Amino acid sequence: MPSDAIRPATEADNAALIELERSCPQGTRLKIYSERDDYFFRSRLYGNDHTLVAEDRQQGRLIGVMAAALKDVYLGGAVRPAAWFYDLRVHPDYRRSVLGRHMLGVWNAMERWAQESGAHLIYGLVKHDNDPMIGMRDKRSGYRFIGGMEVVSRPVFRRHRVREAPEEVRPEDEELSRAVWESYGSRDFYPAAFRHELLPAAMADGGLFSYFRLRRAGSWAALGLFRSARVQRTRVVLLPASYKLLQPLFSALRPLVPLPRIPREGGGIGYCCVFNPVTGGPRGLALWRELMAHANNLALEEGATLLTGAFDPADPFLPEFRRGALNRIEYVLGMQALAPDVPEKVNGYFPDVRDMN
Repeated sequence: MPSDAIRPATEADNAALIELERSCPQGTRLKIYSERDDYFFRSRLYGNDHTLVAEDRQQGRLIGVMAAALKDVYLGGAVRPAAWFYDLRVHPDYRRSVLGRHMLGVWNAMERWAQESGAHLIYGLVKHDNDPMIGMRDKRSGYRFIGGMEVVSRPVFRRHRVREAPEEVRPEDEELSRAVWESYGSRDFYPAAFRHELLPAAMADGGLFSYFRLRRAGSWAALGLFRSARVQRTRVVLLPASYKLLQPLFSALRPLVPLPRIPREGGGIGYCCVFNPVTGGPRGLALWRELMAHANNLALEEGATLLTGAFDPADPFLPEFRRGALNRIEYVLGMQALAPDVPEKVNGYFPDVRDMN
């Protein structure tokens, strides 16, 4: 393979990268892939990203892609530069082929970029049943699994009653920024970019990310909303057998009982993400539930079918969010240390909402 077949991705690769994403569904029992109009949307949210592709020059096709971004994150109470690896795909036609093996060259080049950029560690999330990816990480010396994340989805199919509309909070709101930090700042992988403002400029612009707050009788609650249905969708390739069995039952009962619509294989799913919930006061949790009803209604207006949240397994909001959930997906967190003093263990995991797209 010529050395120039591994190169940085450019905007001209957008269509080919979108097609590559369609060709590489994730999961085993529930198999899905993402559809987006702009592959590079998420890269621009980080501001310091690096995307490499391997190209079959003779066929004019992409063999695979790997993408990463540099973040300053809290780890063990100290801010460290870290390389977040958020995409790795090899086209099915090239897996277990001579050209496909050259994706290891892409991985090695990304590791060199992380080291040369001063990163103290590399980390990334893998769907727990994504056996090829987990197997590949197992083969890379120095990588270890150190934690996980759970993504839970609630169905969005009818409006919920809300007592009052919440206020939309400015991204630079100091009071709420401090509350989010006090709730989540002790968790590892908390981005330093969120330390003093709710949303960095790249997130605040465009109207996709918002924070909402309710205050009443000495209590309050707040949460963020990411209108991801505007920029991407999820396509179902394979449904678990249990979902297939429920489809006709739900369809028959839906005229009588408000039940969610289970997508068929080949069907699309749009979703919005809630993030960083915080509460205060004796009725804070009740106000959070009201905010969730408001988020449901906003997601419905966006045409979303799911309202999604990402949580560390020990997050106290996770049991609440699971109530009424349609499904959950588990991820494992892998890490490789590049500096000698990187902690061996982590204190929880902070899901960065920018990673949820």
